[in-house]
Amino acid sequence: MRLFLSLCLLVLPGTALADACGPRLVATFSEGAPADRFTLTNTSDPGWSVTEVEIDLGPSRGRVIFDVTERGAGLSVYQPFEEATGTEVIADRSDVTDGDSLLTLRFSRFAPGDSFGFTIDLDDTAGFVPTVVSTDEIAEGRVRVRFTSDRGEATREGYFDDNSEADTGRLEGCFVS
Repeated sequence: MRLFLSLCLLVLPGTALADACGPRLVATFSEGAPADRFTLTNTSDPGWSVTEVEIDLGPSRGRVIFDVTERGAGLSVYQPFEEATGTEVIADRSDVTDGDSLLTLRFSRFAPGDSFGFTIDLDDTAGFVPTVVSTDEIAEGRVRVRFTSDRGEATREGYFDDNSEADTGRLEGCFVS
């Protein structure tokens, strides 16, 4: 019994520390028609605001691209970038041309607990079903996030997994539920 209690005391403090992640963002991707959807959620500890999110689909398994115009590298149905939901304020975004794999969003206000959603069309270029991007195809796409707080600045990154989620806390050793 003493051994069990001793082990519990050793494990519990480490678990509590793992829950404190500092800056953290979770990005999710949902395939849809006619547009696909990204949702960005600031899951940071209090005080950490998101200032920039960069979504790089170049390293994805399906070599996924943005399909934003009728003509260009994308196929069939296209959908330009469109804000969908959110309480934060988008300050600026990079221009996205058809066939790009990189999108950068800048925010003037994106506090912990806030979410931002947008729609855009994606196609894969790796020879799968080009107009449908599966969870496997977006996997390994990168999300790099810049944060700011009264304690300074931080940059974190995460990669889309086979569930279409990129969690910047996963690489930092944060508790991932």
